[in-house]
Amino acid sequence: MDKIPTMAKKTLIVDIGSWTIDIMPVINKSPDESKCVTIPKGLITCMRSINEQCVRQLNGEVDESEIQNIMRYGRSDIDDEYFAIIKAEIEDFVDKVYNSIREFGYNLKTTPIVFVGGGAVVMKNFGSHDAKNISYNLDVKANARGYEQLATMGLKSTRRLS
Repeated sequence: MDKIPTMAKKTLIVDIGSWTIDIMPVINKSPDESKCVTIPKGLITCMRSINEQCVRQLNGEVDESEIQNIMRYGRSDIDDEYFAIIKAEIEDFVDKVYNSIREFGYNLKTTPIVFVGGGAVVMKNFGSHDAKNISYNLDVKANARGYEQLATMGLKSTRRLS
């Protein structure tokens, strides 16, 4: 919310959360709600996919906290076979996010893209697109702060109308 005034003429905000991936274009410093898209394939689907593959290939699951730790830091001291599966599944998830962005008509090399939410760190750690038009807001509380700002602005305008 507080970064919108500094954004380019057209910027794509990609919010990767636990359950959804929300894609919102900001055009001329204003969110374009008519082009917002929600994809029900957030980080939890990635974690489930990881454990499905671990069970299928190695007959054992990995604790979600360990998977989250790998997502945050890109490394772990767990068994190499499990780590390889986890890394491959996370990279597959990241590729699917990039593909979704492309499917909705955005160019990954020219459109300014800001990844936000818990998944921003996953995109940064495991993404293959290291372009100057892609940035990451790693503050997991950014959405809450934005909603707080909107609520404060709404209260101020309501008080002025009273």
